[in-house]
Amino acid sequence: MSLLAEPSGASSALCDEDDQHTEEEERTYQSFQQLLRWVPCVRSLINSQSDGYQLNVAYQKLNKGADSARGDDASSLKKTVASWLNESRPTPNPPISSVDKSRRGFYHDATGELLCPVDFHWANPRTKEGIRNYEPDFQVTAHSWPAFLYSNGKYDPDDPTKGLFKSAWLVRTFKHIFTSPSSAGEIRPDEEEPLGYQESSHKRSRTSGERRTRSNIATILGMRSVQPRAITYSAVQLRFALSSCGAWRIVDDEFDHRQFYIYIIDYFEHPPTSATKASIDTLLVWWNRKVFGARNVSTYLPQNVAQYSVANTSARRCQ
Repeated sequence: MSLLAEPSGASSALCDEDDQHTEEEERTYQSFQQLLRWVPCVRSLINSQSDGYQLNVAYQKLNKGADSARGDDASSLKKTVASWLNESRPTPNPPISSVDKSRRGFYHDATGELLCPVDFHWANPRTKEGIRNYEPDFQVTAHSWPAFLYSNGKYDPDDPTKGLFKSAWLVRTFKHIFTSPSSAGEIRPDEEEPLGYQESSHKRSRTSGERRTRSNIATILGMRSVQPRAITYSAVQLRFALSSCGAWRIVDDEFDHRQFYIYIIDYFEHPPTSATKASIDTLLVWWNRKVFGARNVSTYLPQNVAQYSVANTSARRCQ
């Protein structure tokens, strides 16, 4: 919040320091940059010569809007996730209630399997017993990825990034929130595409998504590509929908949603090597094809125009 309180020059304050800021300050700064991207008027309010009143008003409205949106999404997903689970095979027994969440979480096999940390095996009765009894060797914390983040819930400790963030449950949640609830029904949990999947767009008729005229959240926000923080938000919402929590809380038993959010953001935004950066780019291409389709590739993966013929022609003419 201190960044928003600065009267001027706040957007560059951290950049002027000699890299002495903490990881927490760095995360705050990155979040601040995202805020400036989505709400450009904040920059002018910060740099204005006013007493900060208008900035505080804007901040209160943003907070109120964020709380309202989170509540609306949680309420909608509470019912929708129950429907998805009840439509899955094998059918949950007993069925998942769309009203009462108290029997979700680790109290039900269907939700417990998806929430189970990938370091444990939900099919093992000992795991279920240990988690439900809060045993020290079976702690459920944000330090373990939950199974719902992985394609088909499969985790390979020798290749832990394989399938990570490619779960159909997560894609459906993203689409439910950002591109309309009806679009989320176009993906089934057992219909995962392999990484090298190529959509036959030239043979497909132009129907998917083109008949919808009602504005969705992505359209309202001007979202033309999948952003890591939107994936992260979807993951937190899905985790809450699967849990037995009746009301939003940052810490659910020992699972810290804030830490969970940070871990996912760090995974996407701070790859340690050029190779991992390339893998993140590939993952985001996969996400964008899933959500926005193959035709919009130039939006989320722009060409390096300098290496193509038009630029080459122009360069030659200048010689």
